[in-house]
Amino acid sequence: MPRPTTPRALPRPKRLSALGRGLAAAQLLKETLTIVLLGVPLLLAQPLLVPAVLPGLVLYLCHWVIMAGRIPRRSVARIWFFTLLDELWGLALYLHAYDAPTARQLRYLKWSVGLGLVFTLTALAEVAYRRYRERRGLRRALLGASLR
Repeated sequence: MPRPTTPRALPRPKRLSALGRGLAAAQLLKETLTIVLLGVPLLLAQPLLVPAVLPGLVLYLCHWVIMAGRIPRRSVARIWFFTLLDELWGLALYLHAYDAPTARQLRYLKWSVGLGLVFTLTALAEVAYRRYRERRGLRRALLGASLR
């Protein structure tokens, strides 16, 4: 007679570290300032650009979820990759939308894109490093189990 098997719990997805959540908080602060200092004046000057900024707003909301720490690490890596693309898209959009941006606007843009790239690349590196460490530990565990 077969024995009834008890259902096993599925493994929990890997969560983001405190460093990753801190980077998301820093990115949120940077994005908030960018929206206020650069985005709103640009959209007031050229309202037809509203559809072009919608992906950035979706990513802005995703960073709130990352900061809360309620999202698996695999999804976080995708969000940070799209954030990298959005930073470059925002730079291209801003430089082509204005004929002659002021020195102040260019300074804000330089700081915004620079900080955004630093935060994004650091977050991607942190996710990749954690993934590498987990795989290395798994390999060691499997190797140790096979040698016993």
